[in-house]
Amino acid sequence: MKLLQIIQIVAILCIAPLAMAGETSYIGKLTGVECTACKKTIAQALSKIDGVQTIRIVKNKDETHRLEVLTDGSKAITKADANKALEKAEHYQIQSWSKSS
Repeated sequence: MKLLQIIQIVAILCIAPLAMAGETSYIGKLTGVECTACKKTIAQALSKIDGVQTIRIVKNKDETHRLEVLTDGSKAITKADANKALEKAEHYQIQSWSKSS
């Protein structure tokens, strides 16, 4: 019985920080996107970052795209993290990056 209680406590302690973190979203300005295949490539690359749940790419009026990344909030994602994920697809560049409230 004691072992089961210890396992339950450990499980709660491991899961609690994730549950308390909450979702976090980031907004970026992206260049180099020319087609739907580009969007798919970017989404696949960024989805490999731990915690990323949803990626949305929307064309702005100029030649840039708005990048919205929703995460589980378990860790902060920097512009450098996002650009590193796109490293193999260097045609795309994140020009700006901010945490959305």
